[in-house]
Amino acid sequence: MIFVTVGGELPFDRLIRAMDAFAAAHPGEEVLAQIGASSLEPAHLHWVRLLERDDYAAAMARTELVVAHAGIGSVVTAGEYGKPIVLMPRRAALGEHRSDHQRDTAAHFVGRPGILVAENEAELPAQIAAARSAAGTPEALARTAPQEFIDRLRSFILG
Repeated sequence: MIFVTVGGELPFDRLIRAMDAFAAAHPGEEVLAQIGASSLEPAHLHWVRLLERDDYAAAMARTELVVAHAGIGSVVTAGEYGKPIVLMPRRAALGEHRSDHQRDTAAHFVGRPGILVAENEAELPAQIAAARSAAGTPEALARTAPQEFIDRLRSFILG
């Protein structure tokens, strides 16, 4: 299964439309999308507006691959579950966000194991294929910062 998530705050119709087209081109593929505030109602994939926490966790545990906006929460959650992720950043010029910080986030993760970036909908199918053909499973991310960082931050704050 491919699990698509766009976060719950802003619509990301471009990603939902692209994944609906992907599902139409791959009729045997199971695709579940959490579409949030999207105005679209996809015709070729299973979708919900928002998943409750337990259902979201179950989808993450069950999925083979995550496709998401380049929100850091999506990256961290995929990492916690050891799932490869394909990011497609929202673009401010297209009215998808207030700034291009998601493009910066995606650029930061380029080349990291298990994280691929599709700059646009045309690149999405190739990046999905690349994620599937990558050897091994991405290393699960830690839920907390390294202790050394925490100690340095504590020292800075407390003087």
